[in-house]
Amino acid sequence: MNRKQLTAVLTLVFVSFLMAQVSPVVNSGSYAKVYAGKEEAFEKAVTTHVSKWHGVGQWNQFGARVMSGPRTGQYFIGTTNHYWKDYDNRVTTDDHNKDWARINKTYVEESSGMMFFVKNLDASYNDRRSTMWTLTYYYCKPGGVGKLINLLKKIRSANEASKHVRSFGTYVIRSSGRGHVLALVNRMDGMVDMGPANSTLRERWTAKHGEEDNFDDAVNEWLSSYTRSEAEIVQLIEGMTTPLSN
Repeated sequence: MNRKQLTAVLTLVFVSFLMAQVSPVVNSGSYAKVYAGKEEAFEKAVTTHVSKWHGVGQWNQFGARVMSGPRTGQYFIGTTNHYWKDYDNRVTTDDHNKDWARINKTYVEESSGMMFFVKNLDASYNDRRSTMWTLTYYYCKPGGVGKLINLLKKIRSANEASKHVRSFGTYVIRSSGRGHVLALVNRMDGMVDMGPANSTLRERWTAKHGEEDNFDDAVNEWLSSYTRSEAEIVQLIEGMTTPLSN
């Protein structure tokens, strides 16, 4: 690597570091497989836990259930919109820790372990809290995450130009042991949003980027950037989730 290349890499790392510090883009979560027949009791226990220790103004927590895909029936539990330093500065009580340990010991058969989801703001479009979402993991080739992010930035600009009504969030998985993984979250207000939108991506892309930035070439680049993908529909459980602040 020559000096110019090294400078470019260091600049990118430095800019990424600053971005992580000035915006609360860090989220984390894990999957929990609950013992069969204990799902209702688990949801009730987590709801009580959240009401005591994860209310408005406290460390936020969300709970959701996977509705489709290989983890159907599992729960996805996590926290959103943090700075990295928040994880260092978090203070919990013994009562909180004992209660959460009790819940996991009593009801959880298997856990995925914690994963960190770092949002790329420039490659996300109107990302928001929603009652449902599709979550797709892309297991990328070396350099593939960057290629997908660049394409998603163009999709965002096309959506902005057309005032597209749907929204998505782009997240890079960190510290998960799963390699180069990008997570794409498409927000939904119900199953109706699984249907067609008011315009196709091809139409929005071509209107914004024209024929020179060929849509079919973009599709081929997308498909060649990863080795496999994994998709699921997830539904938020309000009682297991910190309420929105007014």
